[in-house]
Amino acid sequence: MFLRRIATTLAAAGLMVLPATAAVAAPSAQDVGFLRAAHQANLAEIASGRIAWVKSTDETVKNLAATFMRNHIRMDADLTETARQLKVSLPSQPTEEQQALTARYVAADPQAFDEYFISTQLAAHRDAMRRAEEQAKNGADSSVSELAENATPIIASHHELLVAAAADAGLPGYMKPGART
Repeated sequence: MFLRRIATTLAAAGLMVLPATAAVAAPSAQDVGFLRAAHQANLAEIASGRIAWVKSTDETVKNLAATFMRNHIRMDADLTETARQLKVSLPSQPTEEQQALTARYVAADPQAFDEYFISTQLAAHRDAMRRAEEQAKNGADSSVSELAENATPIIASHHELLVAAAADAGLPGYMKPGART
């Protein structure tokens, strides 16, 4: 009886020394979908930024390209780390649609490139903002929702820069107040 009590006490003490392992639930389909889509968007933005940096002669577009590359590289590093911790595999390339847009950037006439880049980036950033806000509000995993919440002001600042660039370029629908066409 005494030996049994000692053995039980030692076993209980041994269990207390073992590291506690919390059960980690798999991320939801929405969380996984957001991580993958945001990663692909980051890859596409980095590639698009490189093309714009090389192809454009406009200082505003070059500054946009540099800002996009820098911010999307940083956001993707955080996203990749979160995905690694959650054991979510990420695609190695942008979507086919994003790759097609990149190919159109490469093929674009240099005279029309800046307006094309600005207008397509406006659409891409509106979509990215919608996805990030949705994830921040409705995501199941707090680390993925926090990632989306942190990305939202960055994407919003990109959109504001694009709106200003569109107004400066005189794109329809983005004219400065009081400007004439």
